[in-house]
Amino acid sequence: MNLILKISHLARRLRLRAGKGYYPEYLRHQGVRIGKDAVILYPSYIDGRLPYLVEIGDNVVISLYVTILTHDASSAWAGDLIKVGRVTIKNNSFIGAGSTILCNTTIGPNAIVGAGSVVSRDIPPNTVYAGNPARFVCTMEEFIQKNREAAKGRPLLEGRHFHHPYIPQQRRDALKESLGDGFGYFCAKLPAKG
Repeated sequence: MNLILKISHLARRLRLRAGKGYYPEYLRHQGVRIGKDAVILYPSYIDGRLPYLVEIGDNVVISLYVTILTHDASSAWAGDLIKVGRVTIKNNSFIGAGSTILCNTTIGPNAIVGAGSVVSRDIPPNTVYAGNPARFVCTMEEFIQKNREAAKGRPLLEGRHFHHPYIPQQRRDALKESLGDGFGYFCAKLPAKG
């Protein structure tokens, strides 16, 4: 790699640490196809060896510390063979924190992969999978219904008031108190009363 390319690469790596919104731009520069309104939180890792084999659809959320691999070097022990394959994450999917997506897999559309999961095979549309290896949990319809039922009687808070580190201490304390020993829900906008 010549000096100009090295400096350019180093500058992009430094911007990753400085700017939150730069990570998708950095990945696109590496050859990853990323759709509209996709959120990819840094630090997540997309295979630097073959990033151009990754395609991420519209409205996808990839949480922290997700690893997406487009190759599997363990097969080299079988005689100089390295498995390679595409990874496709279709529209409106969510990949939970700490998950690993192995090569030659397709996720979604409208699928959820639970935190800490290992995806080694395709995830069908409109489903929730979790675990190591990732296994079927429920359909999206069942997941939505389950969460709507769980939200009844729980604190419902407008999330925009709590999503930054500089909120007033009294608002932090109010959130803690409203949760008690349980949990609550954030939403974009509180439903109208009446």
